[in-house]
Amino acid sequence: MAQFNLRERLTIGQRLQVTWKNRVYSSLLLDIGNTYLDIGVIQSLGVQIYLVPGSQVTIGFGVPESGYYRFNTTVMEEIAEPGPAVRLAYPTWIERVQQRRHYRLPVLIPFSFRVINDLKSHRALITCLGHTVDISGGGMQFVSQEELKFGDHLEIDLPGGLALASGLIGIVLRTVDNFDGTYQASVQFEGLDRQQEEAIIRFIFQEQVRRRRLQL
Repeated sequence: MAQFNLRERLTIGQRLQVTWKNRVYSSLLLDIGNTYLDIGVIQSLGVQIYLVPGSQVTIGFGVPESGYYRFNTTVMEEIAEPGPAVRLAYPTWIERVQQRRHYRLPVLIPFSFRVINDLKSHRALITCLGHTVDISGGGMQFVSQEELKFGDHLEIDLPGGLALASGLIGIVLRTVDNFDGTYQASVQFEGLDRQQEEAIIRFIFQEQVRRRRLQL
């Protein structure tokens, strides 16, 4: 497991993803001390979610041109001054979510996805459309009209020969504004099971074979 200096990667006001009880919420870093981190209280549909002291949470955040990082920590307490916040224990380690080394196949595939940072938010109920630029067993790049941000969690449904790979969870690592009403995003798949990964790799292999035959 790679280890990094947290202070070199976190800045006050940085957007964070807080995973607690298998749900993902958005927050911001408010303060960082030698033994603690203060983050903004998390909410769902405008209602504050109370994080129980002593419970474990996972914090994730994206760093432009560097990647996506995460760490586990413990909730210490909620504090009221100078403003409402949740105090977390300073983590002993952080890790960079490694991008898998897979062959990326350039291919255009229409697909659908949802932004699931908070499963109870209205955004999680909206199905967005996009098309891939390339895909591999570890992630993909795609274009859509949805403006995404570093660290957004997506639930992705791929069609056709990739049907077994539906319900994929991906983390947005990079985004680019195409200045034509569309955005290009780079996503790393997270928590793929063997069946899902094999479905993607099998599709890539079959597509490579098909293209070679067309060239004969």
